[in-house]
Parts: sequence; structure tokens; C-alpha cells
Amino acid sequence: MDWYVVVPGAIALLFAAGGIAALRTGWVFPWLRARVYRTGLFGRGQLFMAVAFALQATAPFADDRALRSGLGIASVLAVLVGVVLTVLGQRPRHER
Repeated sequence: MDWYVVVPGAIALLFAAGGIAALRTGWVFPWLRARVYRTGLFGRGQLFMAVAFALQATAPFADDRALRSGLGIASVLAVLVGVVLTVLGQRPRHER
């Protein structure tokens, strides 16, 4: 198996586990606990990121070039939505 399939697939599983845990129980990874204050929004962002990386892992298996391009565009848009949702779920910095 090639690394360009395995790595996005593993990252997708990690994001999916974190997103489901954040939505169901409110649990967030320990290194993020100090910054996340809206776990539902953060979990939805992680699930969008999981979908994006899963699309990136499955795109090389598509036979049609247009389908591969569509999956690539969809994955980029899902990453952008996921980043926006995870940033909105984090506590803003208090700069003085």
C-alpha cells in the first residue's frame, strides 16, 4: 500500500474518533482542553476534516479524471470548512 493512501486514511480515522468523542461526550484531546470551549462545534469541524482526509485517501482509486478532480476540490472545501469550525470552537486569545 502506498503512503499517499495510508497517511490520509490514518489521519481521517484520528479526526473521526476525536470528532465523535467531542460530539457524544464532550471529550477533547488533552493538549486541546485549555483552548476548546464549544466542544460540539469543534467536534463538527473535526468530522469535516475526517471526511476531507477520507476523500483524499480514496481519490487515487477513482478511474475518471474528472471524478478525481471533483474529489480533490471537495476535500479542499471540506478542509476549509473544518478549519473554520474548529477555530470558531476554540477560545480566543486574550492579548493586552
